[in-house]
Amino acid sequence: MKREIRQSLFFILSLPLLVCAQEQTSNDEWDKVFYNIETGIAASTGKHAPFWLISNRHGLSSLENNSANLSVGLFRNFDKKCGFTWAYGAEIAGAWNYTSPFYIQQLYADVKYSCWELSLGSKKRWSEGKHRTLSGGGLTFSPNALPIPQVRLGIKEYTTAPWLFNEWVQVKGHFSYGRHTDDSFQRAYMANALTGSRYIENVLFHEKTAFLKIGNRSKAPLSAEVGLEMYSQFGGRVWEKRPEGDIIRYDLPHTYKEYIKALIPMAAGSDAPEMEQANVNGNILGSWHFALNYETGSWSIKAYYEHFYEDHSGLFGLDHHYNREGVREWITYLPWRDGLYGLEFTAPKNRIINTIVYEYLTSRDQSGPILQNPSGDMSGQAGGMDWYYIHTYYQSWQHWGMSICNPHTLSPLYNEEPTLTMPNQRLRSHHIGFDGQPTNTLHYRFMGSWSKHWGSLEDPLPTPLTQLSLMGELTYSPLKWRGWQFTGALALDRSLLIGNNFGGMITIRKIGKIKD
Repeated sequence: MKREIRQSLFFILSLPLLVCAQEQTSNDEWDKVFYNIETGIAASTGKHAPFWLISNRHGLSSLENNSANLSVGLFRNFDKKCGFTWAYGAEIAGAWNYTSPFYIQQLYADVKYSCWELSLGSKKRWSEGKHRTLSGGGLTFSPNALPIPQVRLGIKEYTTAPWLFNEWVQVKGHFSYGRHTDDSFQRAYMANALTGSRYIENVLFHEKTAFLKIGNRSKAPLSAEVGLEMYSQFGGRVWEKRPEGDIIRYDLPHTYKEYIKALIPMAAGSDAPEMEQANVNGNILGSWHFALNYETGSWSIKAYYEHFYEDHSGLFGLDHHYNREGVREWITYLPWRDGLYGLEFTAPKNRIINTIVYEYLTSRDQSGPILQNPSGDMSGQAGGMDWYYIHTYYQSWQHWGMSICNPHTLSPLYNEEPTLTMPNQRLRSHHIGFDGQPTNTLHYRFMGSWSKHWGSLEDPLPTPLTQLSLMGELTYSPLKWRGWQFTGALALDRSLLIGNNFGGMITIRKIGKIKD
């Protein structure tokens, strides 16, 4: 206990020293072609490396107490002056004490014409509508896992739709197809899995989004946004460990028809397992997004809400059942109780605080406990008990053992037994993040979160468990050494879920222009 108190005091007393950091260098500052070299070393005590030294780092992170990595990247930005332009990026990393000794962090080629953008390959991306460095991450997608390679077409930034109310309506959206790359990781991780465990190779991936924004910044400070995200895992080869010790294999359909069923959700065909025939093909999930923005010349505030869904009850707040007479009976799941509520405030220009983000997440309801057919017919359709992020064949919404969603829904790598499920989906959390730039060469960032976990509706925890995670980070960018950044971070956890952990990370980064 005394040791934990000393560590906590050391963390708190060290925060004033950390408020001496980083002028972050945007990649846009470097014209055309530039390189990026980065190395990081982390050391900690406790069960794992601290939560915020692991989370939202695009999969390049390790739960081990001591780890290190070195990454090298070469990039080309779009030419903003051209209607037709192209870009590319390649970033590889070597790592020690990670899930893999080698990572292809990014490898992509992009083409842009007007507002349309085509992207091929693996590329770092962020949650829709959330602050890139201060948010805890979206409910469906966050920068927590290694990027999934994909072919992606769409409008990346809000673009005025002149055919809709002149300049008061903007739209954006995209769709993509891709493939998970963690086959070797799953095989190795599940080598000592318990009886009944599954893993799946050759998983295909689909994503689509559509967003609408109403407002005109030049004429009014207030604007509103609404959007929909939908993702799908489909195809693949399932390996299952039977009680007899045998490992059996069965393939899920992966013809062109499955690509269409991922784009337009529909039931699987007769060549799919019976469960897939009764439901939509593959593992489909997504989020609704709502936001209000107030923007002036010197400050802005944004309030947002994200609602996660697994099926019709979450997507529409409405579902139906058939009674014994075959009559349709409707059940409502509104109001939506689960969601991510956020507030983002960008302060007037000052040296102390740039932006503050607060987020409240709750996922305890999950459409409630199981709801049987209203007639009482036990053979009928059942609803409720959504069991977020879990699927019979695809196990969970993860890539390389890291959750693709908000990291407070703990990644499979945290499981005591080797399983790719995410057993702690019912939780409440409070999260705050803020940053500032006290001088031209110094920038700081603080992340803090508290969460309470109940397990799942199917397998609840005997007693709810809490977690406190804090991190203070600073970056120094010397004016005389343009492109150099030196970052230090301290973090701690107080948790019965992931342990009491305390540690730090040092990162050195060099960005340099190759040509004009």
